[in-house]
Amino acid sequence: MLAAFLVAAAFASLPPDAPRGAGLDVYTSYCASCHGADLRGGPKGPSLRGVGAAGADFWVSTGRMPAAVPWLQVAHRGQQPYLTPEQQDLVVRYVASAAPGPPIPRVIANGDRERGRALFEQNCMHCHGADMRGGSIGRVDWAPSLDRATVTQVAEAIRIGPGQMPRFSAHQIDGAALDDVATYLTSMRGSTHFVGFPIRAGGAVPEGLYGWLAAAALAFFAFAFWSGDEKRDT
Repeated sequence: MLAAFLVAAAFASLPPDAPRGAGLDVYTSYCASCHGADLRGGPKGPSLRGVGAAGADFWVSTGRMPAAVPWLQVAHRGQQPYLTPEQQDLVVRYVASAAPGPPIPRVIANGDRERGRALFEQNCMHCHGADMRGGSIGRVDWAPSLDRATVTQVAEAIRIGPGQMPRFSAHQIDGAALDDVATYLTSMRGSTHFVGFPIRAGGAVPEGLYGWLAAAALAFFAFAFWSGDEKRDT
């Protein structure tokens, strides 16, 4: 009885033009236990109202959702989608119908590769690495590898800012810039060389560690040199 009441409440809370039936079935089976029957979230998961098709598609197509448990993303299963393509499409359209949100970006990898490289270095490389393999960004947070990400998923991440990633609006990175980044990422797939000095591929935490080690080495040599001068003076 309780399950039937929750499903009925979900129907009543959505706009009249919301896709129902199969989309609601998929959502109820895999998402409602954490995000609520009315998509407003709860103790186990955030609200999905307003995430749009871009947000819903990113989370389910990358395999991060549905989560194995509320605090563990499915990315740890190997970044493989848990839902079938048909189920993904149904749940994306169902979630997107709840409230206005960002649409799935349309990206074509036929832009300016060099501009895409510059944009990647400026906005992405310090977390995802020059080789795009990701790395730690502090504590338990991490920037994932982009090896398996499609250009659409990359564009969705740029627009929605999942996890610790900042969100970039169309005023910051417009549609043409998305095409340029996609062009660069596509051209780098399978590449084994680094862009610039190799430590730049390690992510924010390794880069910071190298910086501290370099500072410690300089301090050690400065102290040794200063101590040597003192001994010669005496």
